[in-house]
Amino acid sequence: MPAIFTQENKDELYRGMIDAGWEQLVERGVRSLRVEQVARAVGIAKGTFYSFFPSKGDFVYAMLMENRQHAVDELEAERVRAGGRAGRDEVRAWMRRMWRAERNIFRIATADEYAYLVRSFPGDRSFEPATDTRLVRWLIDDAADVRPGADAHRVMNLQVALALVLLNRGYMQADALEATVDALIESTLDELFG
Repeated sequence: MPAIFTQENKDELYRGMIDAGWEQLVERGVRSLRVEQVARAVGIAKGTFYSFFPSKGDFVYAMLMENRQHAVDELEAERVRAGGRAGRDEVRAWMRRMWRAERNIFRIATADEYAYLVRSFPGDRSFEPATDTRLVRWLIDDAADVRPGADAHRVMNLQVALALVLLNRGYMQADALEATVDALIESTLDELFG
């Protein structure tokens, strides 16, 4: 990377590349994501892109992890809005926003495309569908009025089911897709809050 970039420039370019990558994914789909177009969108050369991300797989992984962090930040904001402990209504609002988000990879990719993305990740990285154990533990330990005996594995399985429904939406009844997503969200909330 040229020495003329300040840390602020690097941070802006990084953020810009992540945003440009999501724009490509949302507008054109997984297989159309091109490093050249991402670099062009932020006004850098392809070689400069690779000084930020060693591979396209690293880039996609960074995009997904940024999105996951955004989800965590959103949940924390719900907790703050609730005065310290998010309850069923706040968690429902958060889940609906996250599962309906334009930048939800499970809404963009098909199951085959998702598998293609995961294979592109560097060997030591993975991104399991919606099974962030730390986040589920936070919900069970810190949300308000969680029912005694709420099962983290059931919550994770329901979140995986949500991801699988969206990844396989071509097999679903299109007119009932959002109602199915809502039903799985409610099942998750029932497991958490009773």
